[in-house]
This record gives sequence, structure tokens and C-alpha cells, in this order.
Amino acid sequence: MTLALVVFTLASCEDVPSPFGTVTPPKGDSRGSDIPPTGDGTANNPFNIAAAIAKCKEIGTTESTEKFYVKGIVVSAGAADASYGNASFYMADAEDSSQKFYAFQVLGSDGKKMSAGYAINVGDVVVIYGPIYNYKGNTPETVGKGAAHIVTINGKKTDEGDTPSGDAKGTGTLEDPFNAAAATNEALKLASGTVSDKAYYIKGKVAEIAVDKNGNVQNFDYGTYGNASFYVSDDGTTTNKFYCYRVLYLGNKKWATGSGDVLKVGDDVVVCAKLTNYNGTPETQQNEGYLYSLNGKTEGGGGGDVTPGQPQGDGSEGNPFNVAAAIAKCKEAGETATTQSYYIKGITDNDYTISSYKNFEANIVDSEGSSETFKVFRVKDKDGKGLKEGWKIAKGSTIIVYGPVVNYKGNTPETATGAYLVSVNGKDPELDGGTGGGDTPGGGNELTVAASSLGLDNGVEVGSKTLADGTTLTCDGGGNTNVPKYYSAGNGTVRMYPNNTMALNASKKIASIEIVCNEYNGTLYNASGNVSATSGTKAIEGAIVKFTGINASSVTITNTAEGSGGATQIRWESLKITYAE
Repeated sequence: MTLALVVFTLASCEDVPSPFGTVTPPKGDSRGSDIPPTGDGTANNPFNIAAAIAKCKEIGTTESTEKFYVKGIVVSAGAADASYGNASFYMADAEDSSQKFYAFQVLGSDGKKMSAGYAINVGDVVVIYGPIYNYKGNTPETVGKGAAHIVTINGKKTDEGDTPSGDAKGTGTLEDPFNAAAATNEALKLASGTVSDKAYYIKGKVAEIAVDKNGNVQNFDYGTYGNASFYVSDDGTTTNKFYCYRVLYLGNKKWATGSGDVLKVGDDVVVCAKLTNYNGTPETQQNEGYLYSLNGKTEGGGGGDVTPGQPQGDGSEGNPFNVAAAIAKCKEAGETATTQSYYIKGITDNDYTISSYKNFEANIVDSEGSSETFKVFRVKDKDGKGLKEGWKIAKGSTIIVYGPVVNYKGNTPETATGAYLVSVNGKDPELDGGTGGGDTPGGGNELTVAASSLGLDNGVEVGSKTLADGTTLTCDGGGNTNVPKYYSAGNGTVRMYPNNTMALNASKKIASIEIVCNEYNGTLYNASGNVSATSGTKAIEGAIVKFTGINASSVTITNTAEGSGGATQIRWESLKITYAE
């Protein structure tokens, strides 16, 4: 009787649920973990996920020496590691199944490394091959460190760099937005849990509206958060979709009661958002994105009352960015200046007077009292000619600038090097010495030369240049291994180091030369006044080093400073050559 009782007790234990037993499937899951085990782990008859999990429990926590084929659907995306060329992701028998198998640090087809960022996406059908076990008794997975590899994805090998998730298109800019596949790939380049340092534009059709754990459709939230969660794809189907998580409304505003524009499947959208790799799932970072456009609409409707400061314009001459749109573009660009230039329009937030540096620096806004400001940083005329010293630009003046933009140090949206002032209240800027521009004869007896007008790329040696009126400018190292070069930073300057020379040879006598030097972070780059000329009398007026009474057709200017460091350099933005009558 005792033995019979023991046998009965042991038999009863077989009914105790294991950690990977049947789990109540989530709402809408018609199969979940009820799919029975199939396959024998061979190439012709791979384990399905249920069978792989059962085999792992049988093997236990010791890594198997035998290798098996496992086939399933990717339910949590992964991307190849840049250093090791392997990837990790979860597989199941159905996308909504509760039983999951972890493909851990698997290599590509034939055991080869995959290229960095190679994407394995949700919905891909994958066959893997390698040793498996039940890690720590609770995670069925492959043995790591490349012991297992992918056989095929969607029936094809993982040829290096060949992403099986559809054609990735776009660069993530407003002019060339990512499609869903490209957004997926970009997000999967990030380490798990990290967020991109800049925002990207993503274009697609709404393929699916997300549902929360309580079964609530997330096409809007008029309550606390005012956001929406949804998937986009190229064609509005759920193939190769990308998750837009907790995205705000047009103009980066919350959805508000009565907005009316509730998202629906099939809507055409452009989303501007930062990306994240959320535990292997590529998506937008929550509350770090908004709808840039909805069915072609880019402003108004929703978000409560429409207020000035919503992004407007496309940055073209006929439709300039307003301040809000310029700020959005800067945040998209991050701390690297855009390669493209844009027109930006706004009003000055204060009274400004052009200083002796003859450039314009101001904050502009979309409306008086607005807290969103865009910084116009040290701009001059389009040809690099200085603005008129003492020229007053009143508060509330409408200005337009043109040039590249940047989010300086990640917190200051502003114009970048190369930007210039287009107009103030619809009129051309007032220039130093009257109308005209850089490298353009002025009044027949003078020539202003902007460093940026020399036609040099950043970091290129100046050498010899012929100016607009035939005068030649020749720069030489003067025995210093650091020779004069052009640098685009700081409005564009020519840098002259100790002993460097700059010779001017004209067909007529030169009366005077004004050298406008650059100032940055409190340093005035005029070699601390250690500048000489072969003829003429020197005077220093703020940022200007001026030689008068030259009375010669040829003159050589030398940096006579000693030592090294910023204070020994001349960084000139422009030269003004005045000829004798």
C-alpha cells in the first residue's frame, strides 16, 4: 500500500504546470501557446518553437553538444552587433504567441558574421541551427557567442548587408524621409535602451492602430498624455511595419478634445521623432515625436486652439521656415550643421544695433512674447561684406536669413557658418561703405574680399588667388609648417599663423588695407596686434587691423607673433583694399 501511494503521488506531480506550460493567451490570440510541438530538429523537419522549448527543458541548464534546426517567426527584432557580427532576437510559432524562444548571439548564414546593423525584423520567418539549452532553467535559447547561426530568413541566406525587410529608402530628412524599413534599420543600429541624438522624419501609411493592455485603441488620447500609438508601412499593410509610439499631434501639440482628426488605418502621415531600440523593438521614443503632416495637412486642427509658433513653411525662398519649423529642423540635424541651406523668417525680440564687428546677432520669434526663439548668429551680407556699423534694427522687425542650421551644443537652434542676412522689413541690408558685396569693386577705388568668397573648401591651403579686379593675393607659410588655410567655421576665415605672410600685388597703388578679424568665445584673433606690413602705418580699431599710407602697388602683411595658440593667430573674415585716386 505504501508503494502504491508513492506511485500515485509521483504520477500526480506530472500535472503540475512547468514554467513554460500553457499560459492564458492575450486578447485576440486564437492560438497562443496551444500550438503543439512538431518536428524532430533536422534540416528537413525543424523543431517548431513549442518543440524547441520542450527540447530545452529536456536538456536542462547544461549546454547541449548536439545541434538542432529550429524554425519560427521573429516577434522581437534584432540587429547585428558591430563588433561580433551576431544578433539576438525572440522567435515564436505565431506573432501573438505567449511561448518564445531566444535566438541568442547567432551568426549569419553558413556561420558568417553579418554586417553591422543587419536587421532581423518582426514577422520574418527564420530557421536557425545550433546547440540549445534552458538557460538558468527559465529561458529556452541557443548557446551564445556564435555557436548557433541563421540558416535562412524568409527562405534566403543572410548575404552580408542584404536586409530582408523590404527596400529601405530615405535618409531621414524632411526632404527625403525614411520609409518604415529604413526607420527600422536606423533604430536597430542603436544599443538596446538608447535613444538617437537627433530626430528623423518617417513617411508611410497607417497600417495598424495599437491597442493597450486593456484593449483600448490608441489612435488618440484626449486625457493626460494627448498622444497616439500606431504602426506605419509603405503600403498600409502590416508587412514590414514600424512602430510610432506615443506620438503627439501636428505642431508638436497634444491631441485635445474636439480635434476631429482621429487617426485611422490608411492615413498618410509624416512623423518627426527620435528613435530608440526598445529591448530589441525598433520604435519612436515616447513623447519625443509628433505628426509633421496628416494626409497632407501640416498645421491647425487639433492640439486645442491653433497658436502662432506651429511649424510652417518648407524652407524655400517662396515659403520660408517660420521659427518653429527652423527649430524643428535644428533638432532633426542635431549638433552637426545641415548641408542644405534654408530661408528662415521671423521677427526680432529686441532692439539691435550693428556693432564694430559689422555682423548681425539676434534672437527671432514667431510672435511677440513667444518663448520659442531661434538665434541668428553673426550673419553678414550674402557676399560676406560687413553690415553698416551703427545700423539699428528695431524690435518687431521682420527679417529673413538664409543658410545652414544647427542645434549648437544640443540646446541652441541657430544659423550655422555660411548663413547670411537676406532682408529686414523687405529691404536689403545696409552694408558697410554702401551697397555691394564681398569680392566686388566698390566705387571704382576699393575692393572688399570675403574669406568665404575665395572658393576654398574647409581646411584647404590658400596659396595664390586672383581677385575680382585683377589684384593677386598670395599666402605663404614664411618658414612655419602651418601655412595659411581657409576654415569655414566662424563666418569663414583665413588663418595665418606666426611668420605667415599675405602679399597683395595690384596694377595700381594701394592706399590702405583693412583686415576684419574674427572674434570667438572672447578671443579676438588679431595675433594680439602683432601684425606688420612692408609699408604703411598700423592702427587697431576693435576687430579691424588697418594699414594706411601704403602708397605702393605691392604690400606684404606678416604675422609677427611668437609662440603658439589662438592668441598668436590672425583669423581674418574680410579684407578691404582701397586704391589711391
